[in-house]
Amino acid sequence: MKYLAAGLLLLCSLHAQAFELDEWREWQAATPAFQSQIEQSRWLDEAQIRVHASGRMLFTPYDALVWQWLSPVPRLIELDKAGQLLDLSPQEDGATAAPPLEKDDDNLPGEQQIATLLMHALSGDLVALEKNYHLLLEGDRDAWELILLPHDRSESAPRKLTLEGGRFINVLSATSSEDNKLTLELSDHHRLVNADGAQRLFEALQEKAAAQKNGGDDADPGNEEED
Repeated sequence: MKYLAAGLLLLCSLHAQAFELDEWREWQAATPAFQSQIEQSRWLDEAQIRVHASGRMLFTPYDALVWQWLSPVPRLIELDKAGQLLDLSPQEDGATAAPPLEKDDDNLPGEQQIATLLMHALSGDLVALEKNYHLLLEGDRDAWELILLPHDRSESAPRKLTLEGGRFINVLSATSSEDNKLTLELSDHHRLVNADGAQRLFEALQEKAAAQKNGGDDADPGNEEED
């Protein structure tokens, strides 16, 4: 009898420690403004090709999500409050740059889907996530994994997406039915001092992009951060 009681106590303890989706939502909704390094790779299985891009990401709660791609092509991308993805990179004669590392037929998430998913996850927006995905959560607030199974089960949709993180999201990965793979790694996270600092950093990134177009050489806009 005492073993049964001990087992019940253990089960209750494990249940109490479980990281539920509602707790994850609250944890993510408290994500502070930050800047991080970002690395993206796409593995195209049939062609046996891996393509890669690197840069920086800026996140401010309930505001813009910004990518500054440094390679292979310098670009500045913003997901605005309305959910619209904007290419802010200066272009010659109004030309529009092609999104980096995307193939229309690789059945992996494109820039719009990736940016939108990250914004919803970083904001703890479960309603938006559950609109498009079945969610499976494991781990605790210091080391969690969220599996997202798309409601769209067509061959052109990703087969599975996974988010991994703790205080910050560290990895977003996706696979297609053809075994193509996407990996987005966020590292070297720096909390931003305040919202004003985030706005100044964003403006500095815009100015840097404009200066690169004109052949200028601005200082690295990284002095608005704190560890």
